[in-house]
Amino acid sequence: MTTTLIRGARIIDPATDRDEPGDILIVGDKIEAVGQNLSSPNSAETLDAKGLCLAPGLIDLRVKTGEPGEEHRETIATASAAAVAGGITTMAIMPDTDPVIDDIALVEFIARRGAARGRNRICPIGALTQGLNGDAMAELGLMREAGALYFSNGENAVPNAGVMKRLLAYATSVDATVSVRPIDATLAGSGVMNAGALSAKMGLSGIGHDAEIVAGQRDILLAENAGATLLLDQVSTPELLSLIQASRQRGSNVHCTVAAHHLFFDEADVGDYLTYCKVLPPFRSEPARLALLEAINNGSVTAVVSAHDPQPPEEKRLPFEEASFGAAGLETLLPAMVTLAHHGHFNLLQAIRLLTTGPADLFSLPQGRLTEGAPADLILFDADTVWTCDGEDLISRSTNSPFDGRELRGQVHRTMVAGEWVFERS
Repeated sequence: MTTTLIRGARIIDPATDRDEPGDILIVGDKIEAVGQNLSSPNSAETLDAKGLCLAPGLIDLRVKTGEPGEEHRETIATASAAAVAGGITTMAIMPDTDPVIDDIALVEFIARRGAARGRNRICPIGALTQGLNGDAMAELGLMREAGALYFSNGENAVPNAGVMKRLLAYATSVDATVSVRPIDATLAGSGVMNAGALSAKMGLSGIGHDAEIVAGQRDILLAENAGATLLLDQVSTPELLSLIQASRQRGSNVHCTVAAHHLFFDEADVGDYLTYCKVLPPFRSEPARLALLEAINNGSVTAVVSAHDPQPPEEKRLPFEEASFGAAGLETLLPAMVTLAHHGHFNLLQAIRLLTTGPADLFSLPQGRLTEGAPADLILFDADTVWTCDGEDLISRSTNSPFDGRELRGQVHRTMVAGEWVFERS
């Protein structure tokens, strides 16, 4: 049994509101003790971490791979390697693969493949409807028993309100969380960026706030009536954030995620038709971005996600209207949040909370905290390192990062999963 003592780190643990120098002792795959001036067992490997931050391993609730079916985009193995380089020790795999993860066999396949080839913890997400068609309910109860973390309809909303009502009612009966992308396809139309003066000037069709608000408001109402746990995926508009906050004040179990890139970029970053900045939902206006940052502080956001969506170069090196939506995000999730904290939008403890205890508490996961008896999933990172992102240097199979060429702060030095170092920066 391996014993590791990490000394002198700045311990950042949102679960205990700890942000202070200290030591941590890991025995086997569990945290044995956290404190100051811990004694070192004779057999312990001792690591001096002075100058580094020590935090729980990150939990990313939204990761796409191409496996099964489109492994040229990303495999579980390549995504996992990129994830641990970014400090992500647990990641949830979206169901929109080929075939769709909509039955027990595919949930078990993802779990087995993750255990065999992944460096971090892999959690399958089950499809909400068969084939993600938005019509027929998938085998939610059986997939839940097989290990699906939650259920999602991928990039699409469930268009039929009656179907959504039944899905929420059944998910509640099996104690499952439903996640949906709040987007009304009839309002979004063929939009490719945020609707407004800039999209009109660029000659591009836009997606307005109303597409998100209408869909989100409907599902909040249905979730409240069903007593369901609803996770609205990648909220990008302040109006919907206000509706979520009001719903939670009424006692609902409605939550939302925000993608790190929506906190960092606005519609102007599309610039000269940069397809690496073509994501869904689109980057919104600067006032909307600032409202998202404010929502981080007022508790409206449960988790920040990477929204990792790898696309091959041939699907990005096209005219903006024709290019695929999607951005790589695994290796920039933590640096984006550290950079925003450095700019004063929130403190580092709050940034880490949205990447650890926020998602962990939502799904009652034991990881995401630095407490005695918790899984030894943790990261050591330098919050002051300044570096420039180069898409070509990313470990991910995909290089379609909107952070390409951007200066960021914060870099992971080491990542531990279940008491074993799975990444060390050379």
